[in-house]
Amino acid sequence: MGADGGVTRLLYVSADPGVPVLGHKGASVHVRELVTAFVAEGASVVIASPRICPEGDRLDARADLIEITPIVAKQHRDEASLHEAIAFQAREVTAIARCVGATSIYERFSLHSLAGAEAAEVLRLPYVVEVNAPLRDEARRFRSLAYPEIAAKTEARVYAAADRIFVVSKPLAALLRRDGVDSGKLEVLRNAITPAKIPPHRAGAGFTVGFAGSLKSWHGVEVLTDAVRTAASVVHDLRLEVVGDGPVHTLWREIARGNPARARFVGRRSCSLRRHRADLLLLPAQSRRVHGRRSVPRRLRSGRDPFASGRRRARRPRPARRSSSS
Repeated sequence: MGADGGVTRLLYVSADPGVPVLGHKGASVHVRELVTAFVAEGASVVIASPRICPEGDRLDARADLIEITPIVAKQHRDEASLHEAIAFQAREVTAIARCVGATSIYERFSLHSLAGAEAAEVLRLPYVVEVNAPLRDEARRFRSLAYPEIAAKTEARVYAAADRIFVVSKPLAALLRRDGVDSGKLEVLRNAITPAKIPPHRAGAGFTVGFAGSLKSWHGVEVLTDAVRTAASVVHDLRLEVVGDGPVHTLWREIARGNPARARFVGRRSCSLRRHRADLLLLPAQSRRVHGRRSVPRRLRSGRDPFASGRRRARRPRPARRSSSS
């Protein structure tokens, strides 16, 4: 409920073009779970995102989805072009917030976007930001960071505009404080699960360790492969099940050499299918220095998903597409 006793009309902004709201990625699950939680608390939620088309999963809560123009920095020929794209998206989201009568804005932080910050400032709305990772650092280390100065300036602007900033770990909070973010705004709120979706049970004979996620270097895949090799020398009926795929998938396959029954590779699947076989689901971290925000490992004695924890551009600043998910 809102401060005046009315219904909170929340605009949830997820401007990252790499996060499909209805997709399989962990970030996608996180968006849907938070929206579901907000709706369960009585809020009326509208999601603004560049990726709202069906991509293999669904949103169980009743919420409207509105497509916004994506910003892909590396596709811009110069800084002026990128600045215009950032400004256009901000105007677009401001128009959406005004159109739906938003009373507050919640944004999942993304690079090169001022959408939520600008809309909140123009409309004088409460503005909350969720930070899941040091995105600029990750982009520099593991991919490439286009227009790093603009990324740094937009990030600082977002943090300055926010009334509250939720981070997922103490190390990440410390990193933001080191970068000059007001400590009074920061609150550590760890990623969680929905217990009703993950009743504990044993998978059967033997002991199965599971990993569900994209197989990329910043997920610390090497940590888990080393751990499984070490543990297998003691736990002789240990098995590994991997749901996912990615650039470093060959590391997992090395575990099965000489013992094909040791590992099972499922490949990419809907989050709803990441279940049934594992006794322990893990999310490793490459190192606390780089990824201190992650637990090592995040674990759950369950057979289900532990994460209950360039599109075409629109031509107008008003909602380009709108759909309802029930």
